[in-house]
Amino acid sequence: MPSRDDWPKMPNGYDFDGRHLLTLVRHGSSPFDNEWDVKLLIQEIEGRFLAVVVDIPHVSTGYNNYGFHLKLSNGMDVVARLARGDVNMPGYDGAPIHFQVPEVIFEAAVYVLLQSEPGILASRLLHYRLPVQHEGPKLDRPKDITGRRLLVFQRAVGEARVWECLNPLQKSCLLSRAAHIRASLYKFKVPPKFASAWLLERLFEQQPDFFPIPVAPTREFCVALFTSKIEATIKGNGDMIGCEDDDNTVGPVAAAAKQSLLRLIPRILPEGDDNTDLYRFVLDHGDFGIHNMLVAMDENNQPVVTSLFDWETGRIVPAILSDPLMAVTVDLVVDKDAAPSLSRLPRTVKADVSDEAATWSRQYFKALFLEAPEYERVLRAGGDVRHLWFALQDWSGNNPEKYFGHLGAWAERRLEELGVNQ
Repeated sequence: MPSRDDWPKMPNGYDFDGRHLLTLVRHGSSPFDNEWDVKLLIQEIEGRFLAVVVDIPHVSTGYNNYGFHLKLSNGMDVVARLARGDVNMPGYDGAPIHFQVPEVIFEAAVYVLLQSEPGILASRLLHYRLPVQHEGPKLDRPKDITGRRLLVFQRAVGEARVWECLNPLQKSCLLSRAAHIRASLYKFKVPPKFASAWLLERLFEQQPDFFPIPVAPTREFCVALFTSKIEATIKGNGDMIGCEDDDNTVGPVAAAAKQSLLRLIPRILPEGDDNTDLYRFVLDHGDFGIHNMLVAMDENNQPVVTSLFDWETGRIVPAILSDPLMAVTVDLVVDKDAAPSLSRLPRTVKADVSDEAATWSRQYFKALFLEAPEYERVLRAGGDVRHLWFALQDWSGNNPEKYFGHLGAWAERRLEELGVNQ
């Protein structure tokens, strides 16, 4: 059983085009009937907003969620984001309920937090509901939708996934405007209580049980964060490492790598009195890109971002660990010296396509660093630190001896270059 529904097909065998859903539902021919009942979503929306759903102009799908555009009789235009997976499905193997609930609560808290920040353009959340896991065996497909998380937003003007429709000048304009949003997000001052409440909760696996010192925007805490993360990931020799299902244990190579990494951490985190920008807390979107933006055209036929959504993978990090990535058809990233670069390029890519993507990266980061020049300085200061952090984040759980062996060898080389081993 998959962890999420397949996109439905029509009786003629073609994919549902996402249009005229309300008409199809009224005629008893909803393309979703084999999976779940759309009338239950309509009833929930109508009960929450005390208005009748008069139209569902379009339905879209992402990796984890459906997006339903609904028009209500009271004039409201809303988007209902409903999970494609139900935690009560037989054999459900998606994100478990104890992951989903705090994820939804965190995302809702982010929308509330950013509502007064016009430069970030976070969507306006109107309602959300947590998924509920029913007791007992899961033998049949659920008859309700309570096992699917639901968030409802005020619909902003604009369309999603417009990148391929834009000409080079329009793409440059959109990158500049996206950079302005990213700079605003970087500059946003995360309230200390929000950081304390969510930093550990939103930390990627493997998570420590607690931090040894209070959460604070300091170098001392960043050392503790790194140390706790490595201790939680690579425990003692012979202990389980990664996912329990993988049945891997810490071997001698990974155990030695752990000690090298712990020795390296305090040597690569910058010190000094002028480093307050390095360790202040930043809210990262976690999936910043064109696929999570609505875009409209202004009076000059240039693209304008009207909404930034899907904060479910967001997290709180010290600025030195912030990720400036912008996703288009490839990922626009920086190298260890904060110079524009690319990732997620196809294995076989033509030179002109690669050159065009490199131009996008230069345009985006030029605009970003003009808006937030201190961000560039922070990224440059964190070359080694960021390499280690994202290496920990990118580990898939496979072959820990080989993976951490390479990382430990890198740490030993850096210690040697820094003169620590002499």
